[in-house]
Amino acid sequence: MKTLLNRIYNILIHPRDEWLAIRDEPATHRDISKYAAILAAIPPVAAMAGSLLFNRNIRGSALAFSFSSLMMTNVIWYGMYILNVVITGMIIAAILSTADSRGSCLRGFTIAAYSFTPLSLAGCIAVMPYLEWTIYPAVLYGLYLLYLGITRLAEIPKTKAAWFTLSSFSAAAIILGIMNLFEYLLESFLVGKVFS
Repeated sequence: MKTLLNRIYNILIHPRDEWLAIRDEPATHRDISKYAAILAAIPPVAAMAGSLLFNRNIRGSALAFSFSSLMMTNVIWYGMYILNVVITGMIIAAILSTADSRGSCLRGFTIAAYSFTPLSLAGCIAVMPYLEWTIYPAVLYGLYLLYLGITRLAEIPKTKAAWFTLSSFSAAAIILGIMNLFEYLLESFLVGKVFS
């Protein structure tokens, strides 16, 4: 756990040095998957806690649904979050493969998993109502981490890395936006049909 907390702290506070450390360590898909799975749990757990703490006695709020419906929607959210990281990693790997770089599927997944760190932690704020706007700085910082990850792990020059970062981010944003729309529709359908 201490290693995980150190990694989170370093990727957020000292990202340039941490990307070099990540590049030099022998990581496996299992290591990166474990990191992504733990961080992916933060937003759904925080949202569940926020629903239970702050939405009491508000008609039409999340508590208008049963505990099992809240649990199901957050389990779906958790699964989609992990899927988002994996697909983003595949997009990064595909874009990096067009360059003469050290890009690979594992490198793409690694860059995606660590770039999602600020977004995962911003999910803690899902506990507090009316603070959704804090997601935007987390996305911007994640974009910066993506850029640093591409320059450090794929060893691409900075000017090319900027284009690869924007390409990766744009492609991922479009695909993940569509996926998240379907996630929302699925959650709405399940909550409406199964738990009403």
